[in-house]
Amino acid sequence: MNELANIVASVNERMDILEKIRETSISVSRSVIRLTKRAIHAIHCNEEHECILDDAITEFNGLLEAVNNEPEILFSGPVADAMMELSEACILSSLVLGKEVPSYSSLNVTPQSWTMGLADCLGELRRILLTCLMDNKTKEAKDVFDKMEVVCDLVLSFDVPDAVLPIRRKQDVARSVMERTRSDLTNAIVMKR
Repeated sequence: MNELANIVASVNERMDILEKIRETSISVSRSVIRLTKRAIHAIHCNEEHECILDDAITEFNGLLEAVNNEPEILFSGPVADAMMELSEACILSSLVLGKEVPSYSSLNVTPQSWTMGLADCLGELRRILLTCLMDNKTKEAKDVFDKMEVVCDLVLSFDVPDAVLPIRRKQDVARSVMERTRSDLTNAIVMKR
């Protein structure tokens, strides 16, 4: 029975370690998400955002270091949310700046999180397009719409089970966003003529 007590004591030590790592992962994931939201807000305000994104990437890489050897935590909700938000912000930034879009491997995120982040970019691109229309910049709005069409086509190209990539709902949202945006852009162009 002494051996059993030792095993239980060992399990308790391991659970204490996992709990501390989990708490750290939640805290750092929130920090990464806050930074990515600030970066996206800066993009919409035409402000410097690359330094904020660099900070988010640094925080995220620290998070990965802390949880890399703990798959129960690495693939948990908070870390996955941070991966998705970081992907969205980095993809959006590259699309807006006309730079090469970073891959999931270059961001150290899962393919699923990267893909969900790509899908979420459509809503942010729509906001940029609407701002262009409000500023009477229809050519810039059309350029943004062209990027949206490419992103939407790529998002709609995924046909995998939800257990692998739960993207079906985001695909439905993408179709809706594109229909509304096409209508808004068409109305603006017609009114301008």
